[in-house]
Amino acid sequence: MPTFDRGFSAGRGPGHGDPGFFGAPSKGATGGLTNLHESDDGFQGFQPPARPRSRGESWQRWQMESLDPRDVLRKALAAQLPAEPPPPPAIDFEALDAMRDGARKEGYAQGYNQGQTQGYGDGHREGYARGLEAARNEAARLQQLAANFRDALGRVDNDISDALIGLALDVARQLVRKTVELDPAALLPAARELLTAEPPLSGAPCLLLNPEDIALVETHLSGELEAAGWTLRADPSIARGGCIASAASGEMDASLSTRWQRVVKALGRNDPWEPPHA
Repeated sequence: MPTFDRGFSAGRGPGHGDPGFFGAPSKGATGGLTNLHESDDGFQGFQPPARPRSRGESWQRWQMESLDPRDVLRKALAAQLPAEPPPPPAIDFEALDAMRDGARKEGYAQGYNQGQTQGYGDGHREGYARGLEAARNEAARLQQLAANFRDALGRVDNDISDALIGLALDVARQLVRKTVELDPAALLPAARELLTAEPPLSGAPCLLLNPEDIALVETHLSGELEAAGWTLRADPSIARGGCIASAASGEMDASLSTRWQRVVKALGRNDPWEPPHA
């Protein structure tokens, strides 16, 4: 492109003090029209006059810009392009480490609290279940002990009852023996019971007595025996205080041992008249 001097020296322009064509005012000028040059849209108006150069300043060469529309289009497109994004900020690794450490501690605390709460709940339920099971086992054990105790008491009651009954029978046996020994007449009610029993015996009935009791029965029951047609007969095998009625139609036993067996059977026992230690 053609170049032009920015201006003419003093006194060499078209007019004294006038600006040169397409250039700055001549050196030493104090005013004038603005410079005229080509702009992006092809032509730019006048600009304010430049500051007067002082002595010693050098003149700059002015170069006219391109008038090619393509260059103008390229400059317009370049002006519309977005500015280059700023560089990313620097990464603060210490802050990231601190955040990561804080997140780890917070997660650990939350997990610990949650695990503690859940563990407490699980432990409480498990402990309650174990305690309930232990209580049930203990209750079952106590119930079994109570049952065993009742059985033991029952056995003790039975043993005591048996012992008391046995003692009572021993006492009764001794009393009967003593009564027969001291009062032989205790035989008479048993003899009368045989004589008046129903149905009466037939076929030569006979009353068997201990030889020591014959005189006693003859003295008190002789009239009754004669009226019923009974006879008396001594039998040493019969203990004193007892008697046996014998006839062709049957036999009735009123001996002490037989009457004793009737009494103990009514009590559910089988104690003999003659005890083993006798």
